[in-house]
Amino acid sequence: MRHTTLVVPAKQRISYRASGSRGFSLLEILLALAILGGSLAILSRIVDTGISAAREARDLANARMICQAKLSEVLLNSTAGFTPQTQPPTPVDSFDSQSSTPFEFSVEVQPGQLGGILVIRVVVEAKNPDGGEPLARYSLVRWMIDPALGLEELEAEEEAAREEAAGMEGSA
Repeated sequence: MRHTTLVVPAKQRISYRASGSRGFSLLEILLALAILGGSLAILSRIVDTGISAAREARDLANARMICQAKLSEVLLNSTAGFTPQTQPPTPVDSFDSQSSTPFEFSVEVQPGQLGGILVIRVVVEAKNPDGGEPLARYSLVRWMIDPALGLEELEAEEEAAREEAAGMEGSA
């Protein structure tokens, strides 16, 4: 029996092997696309979370500034002799001109535990345009002496009486 062997030139063998490993298989491409799609989905969730956190921080910062301004306004009016009054929720403009979030503030005035003390609470809310829970809420509480007591007038009268008594002692 005679065996015949087929001899393939080396040049053909090399080109055959090189041509078989040139590209990716369909399975490899589909697997890569699935991994890419999953990664993009996760990244989009992360970006959405970051954007909502940034909006919440911006709204809270605006609410804080509005709250501080309104409390300062109430305290300034009380030094002029006006007794602070409770105010219902009232719309107010944001300090941030780029913000489209509507804000409301309210002022609550209640007597304190001690006589002659008022508890003033200013609350600012960033309203949800969809009508749900507020996007942000900030409040400040301040205790103050009730201007209606007239303590400043009493102090001024006592000071005048002391000066008058000192003037009478000096002339005697």
